[in-house]
Amino acid sequence: MFDESLLRDLAAIEASGPILSVYLNVDSTQHTADEYRLTLREMLRSVEGQAEAADIEAIKRYVDLEYDWSGRGVVMFSRQTDGLWHALTLAMPVRSGVTVAQKPYISPLVELDGLYGRHAVALVDRQGGRFFVFQMGVVVDQEGYLGEEVRGMHKGRGSSIIGMHGGGADAGRKEAEVIQRNLRETASALNTFCHRHHPRRLLLAGAERTVAQFQEHLPAQLQSIVAGTFVADMEAGEHEIKEHSLAILQQLSEQRKKTIAETIVTAAAKGSNGVIRLGETLSAANEGRVQVLVIERDFHKPGYRCTSCGYLTTQQLEKCPFCGGIFAEIADAAEAVVTRVVEKGGAVEVVENGLMGEARIGALLRY
Repeated sequence: MFDESLLRDLAAIEASGPILSVYLNVDSTQHTADEYRLTLREMLRSVEGQAEAADIEAIKRYVDLEYDWSGRGVVMFSRQTDGLWHALTLAMPVRSGVTVAQKPYISPLVELDGLYGRHAVALVDRQGGRFFVFQMGVVVDQEGYLGEEVRGMHKGRGSSIIGMHGGGADAGRKEAEVIQRNLRETASALNTFCHRHHPRRLLLAGAERTVAQFQEHLPAQLQSIVAGTFVADMEAGEHEIKEHSLAILQQLSEQRKKTIAETIVTAAAKGSNGVIRLGETLSAANEGRVQVLVIERDFHKPGYRCTSCGYLTTQQLEKCPFCGGIFAEIADAAEAVVTRVVEKGGAVEVVENGLMGEARIGALLRY
């Protein structure tokens, strides 16, 4: 199963030669397994002479003989000479592609993690709730909380709350007290659940009025990560909850990416905590100053890396200004800066082409 720490592990890999990175969409609702195998063979044929033959064969062997076709996407990294092999089955579809480089090609994984990384969903009603943690479309954990029965909720009976059918003033106050206590205790149970799993975002689901009341009982830290709400029945299945939440996250992600791209361009224009274009972004990444990197999906550009300290630049220098080492040309300095930012614990947002204008890439800086 995918875990955020895997991105940092992949970013830190140093290999003695080229690494073969393969992303294969295997969504069974679109094509058959045989059609996807044909797509894979065509992609691998395109890198013959660039990738090691042993790595090409390892990819073919895994897909033909070992992969169980249980997911919608599969990602593989291979450098057999160094004993490097990673195969990830994803519940999310991926864009098929193949890359040969000195480092694993992780930008598509970074993008998926940004979209569908660890998030929690709380499905609540007036008696309790069901809690889920999803990671890339897979349920990591789930649990529930059940409070005191709200008698006015019996099937076939109206609510006894004042102003609604059934019951008198005392019964209405009693029911309201039970509901508020249940909501408060459910919020406490959710807080404990989230404290254990540390989700980046929280989605709330249920009847609109109940969700609004429930949110008031959440501690400030949880309220700060509430990303959206949706209407759902307490008996909703796991698949329905997942599809609702992924649709919301995708919409929110598009809005967030547009906002942060605009923020970076504005900050760079004002000479404050933003930079744009590859050269300036590489400089900031070398200094560990990148808080959020924004890069267009199909932006690639060659550059140079110091073979001693890893310093990145777009300029062809005779020696490294920091350690005196020599530079080696790299095919994709844009991907190299993604790797560097992930290594340093920064965030990466992969955006649609054109969103960063002519700059194509930029960063929001820590200082």
